[in-house]
Amino acid sequence: MNFRNLIFCAIDFTDIEQSKRLISKIQKYVGGIKIGLEFFSSNGPAGFLEIKKLGIPIFLDLKLKDIPNTVKKSAQNLINLKPDYLSIHLSGGLKMVEEVVSIKKNTKILGISMLTSLDNSDLKSFGYNLSNLNYVENLAKIGEKARIDGLVSSAEEIPHLKRSLNNTNMLFVTPGIRLNKKKINDQKRINSPGQAVKNGSKMLIVGRSITQSADPINSIKCILQDIEKHYEH
Repeated sequence: MNFRNLIFCAIDFTDIEQSKRLISKIQKYVGGIKIGLEFFSSNGPAGFLEIKKLGIPIFLDLKLKDIPNTVKKSAQNLINLKPDYLSIHLSGGLKMVEEVVSIKKNTKILGISMLTSLDNSDLKSFGYNLSNLNYVENLAKIGEKARIDGLVSSAEEIPHLKRSLNNTNMLFVTPGIRLNKKKINDQKRINSPGQAVKNGSKMLIVGRSITQSADPINSIKCILQDIEKHYEH
């Protein structure tokens, strides 16, 4: 298996030239990149198309959520840019998710379950009397019913979701990936690359471990080594 294709680097920069330099350096070593709000709010569709010229798969991670009609029209504009993947919040409800799936064309729709910066204590503060596992499962089933292509969650929930969902082709996408668990930054539900893949993740979203490294390519190689170590066992 080519584990390189599992790694999507999160390009969380505002400056487009800085982004292009990093992508050009690492694109032979990763499966794709993730463009989020920081980049898109500064550079917009034109900036996205500039990155697209580099010929690397792109996950446009804008986490859409609003009333169904607004999200559908916004998603249509984004799908016209032809990203490989586009994210929406499953908590926007079944109707909202179905509206986006109905217009997706060749873009795969990824449903956000629960941000990895949150945990059980956050759910309690929101008024939910649920564990993060049950909360994510409930949202995952909404996504499955709407026929999303993939689910974004912590790797710790994937084994349970694989048992509880009927769609065996669901693409499990995992943010909160850390080689060094002491460097959690603003994340709470984190996993190592190898453990995430062992649990069933097929796309690892890795940002600062690569982008803030003095040697990004070596950091990617370390991620690959961690995956290979877990995969063998």
